[in-house]
Amino acid sequence: MVISLLCVFTACSNGESDSETTVSTAAATAQSTQTTTQPQETAWEWQKDTPDNQGLNSSALPDIHATFDSFNLLSSVIVKNGYIVDEYYKDGYDETSEFILNSASKSVTSALVGIAIDQGYIESVDTPISRYLPQVSELGDGWNRITIRHLLTHTSGISTTDDVLWNEWRSSDNWLDYIFNLPIVSEPGQEFSYSTGNTHLLCAILQEATGMTADAFAREYLFDPVGMDSAAIASDPQGISDGGNGVSMNIYDMAKFGLLYLNGGIWQGEQIVPAQWVEDSTSVQYDRSTGSADYGYQWWVRTFGDQGYDAYFAQGHAGQYIFVVPEIELIVAFTSDYEGSTGIYWQLVNDIVNACLN
Repeated sequence: MVISLLCVFTACSNGESDSETTVSTAAATAQSTQTTTQPQETAWEWQKDTPDNQGLNSSALPDIHATFDSFNLLSSVIVKNGYIVDEYYKDGYDETSEFILNSASKSVTSALVGIAIDQGYIESVDTPISRYLPQVSELGDGWNRITIRHLLTHTSGISTTDDVLWNEWRSSDNWLDYIFNLPIVSEPGQEFSYSTGNTHLLCAILQEATGMTADAFAREYLFDPVGMDSAAIASDPQGISDGGNGVSMNIYDMAKFGLLYLNGGIWQGEQIVPAQWVEDSTSVQYDRSTGSADYGYQWWVRTFGDQGYDAYFAQGHAGQYIFVVPEIELIVAFTSDYEGSTGIYWQLVNDIVNACLN
């Protein structure tokens, strides 16, 4: 009753008749209806839910968080069935904090190579690198036998940059020339020897083949379409993108990259990374027979959990990780500043996988 009287009083005090008010209200309603029925684009946002709702036993999380507390893990995001079900941040960090991914960058570069092959910029993984880096043809037969595949799998035979040479290489005036002056120490395709120099050659090839830096190519064909707004790639002194060690982004975008791969390279109905490339790059391309994981195309491959679920992951120095366990639709992203054993991460992921209810 009070509401009705107030409405009448307001209409009279504005000098409007009942009929005028009715017409005005009807017009406003029609305008409002017309406005709200127009299609509106909304930005994609992470959806969140409780762990138990999505099949992750929340009773396991206190012990997992206690392990986080015990060393210099800076942030963690767990995604189950497409929902963020757990987040953890050390003081001073949150979902907007950006991190250099170090060697986890290599998995991003792998995606760019797959996109470039799909679009015809690069012929295939078995194309010799001399097709795109003509200076290689002057370096000898060993160099001429190196293919894109060899770079992707760290079987190029080029002496690694990731040992005693690291600081010297990274402080050199020309990173590409430095790599070209390294010896071939094994037949291409025969031995696994992890080297960021291989990935840097991939970025040089991307730039030569597409006419764009890997950073610019990524923005057009990966970062922008997926909404990875925090993502960027640094460059060497000659302006070649540092796709082996210099990708940066926040942990939400790290998890988003994992979700893109979990969904077979599709983002909101659009095929961003070719489905076959997702499958090939996250499958074993080189069986190392030693160590904790095998290797795909710039992704590590192994199993996790008591049930031995197949998984793949991006790994960077000091504890930057993106784990994907497809069978249980699980993604785990970590950022850290930790120089200790990587075994602590294997145990954490095993614990998280084992907490997923079947």
